[in-house]
Amino acid sequence: MRRLEKKHPLAIRWFHWINFPVLFLMIWSGLLIYWANAVYRLGLGRYTLFTFFPDRVFEALGVPYRLAEGMSLHFVFMWFFVINGLVYVVYTVLSGEWRDLVPNRHSFREAIQVVLHDLRLRKIEPPPRKSTARSRSRTPR
Repeated sequence: MRRLEKKHPLAIRWFHWINFPVLFLMIWSGLLIYWANAVYRLGLGRYTLFTFFPDRVFEALGVPYRLAEGMSLHFVFMWFFVINGLVYVVYTVLSGEWRDLVPNRHSFREAIQVVLHDLRLRKIEPPPRKSTARSRSRTPR
C-alpha cells in the first residue's frame, strides 16, 4: 500500500489555497464587468451571430448591470492576489524552495519519461521529483 507523503511545505499549500477563493471572486467580479458591456461576441457590424454568455446565464447568476461594483471588487481582489503572489515569491527565495521550481539538467529527460509513462508506452514509473537527497534530509512537516 502506498503511503501519502506531503511533497510541499505548509506555507506553499497555504499560498495556493488562498489563491483559490481569490481567483473565484475575480472571475465573478469579471462577469459583473462583462455583463455591463458584452463586447465579446461574434458578428458582423450590428448583427450578432453568437455571444459567449447568453442573457439567461447572467440572469441565473443574478449579475445585472453593475459595472462600477464589478470593477471595484475586481480591483480589491487583485490586490489580495498580488500580495499573496509577492509573499509566495519572497518565501520561495528565502526558504530555498526556488530550487524545486527551476528546471535542472535532468528536467527534460524526466518530462519525457513522465509523458511516455502516462501514454502507457513505458511501464517503468519515473522517479519522483521531490525524492532527491536534498528533500530526504528535510524533516517531515
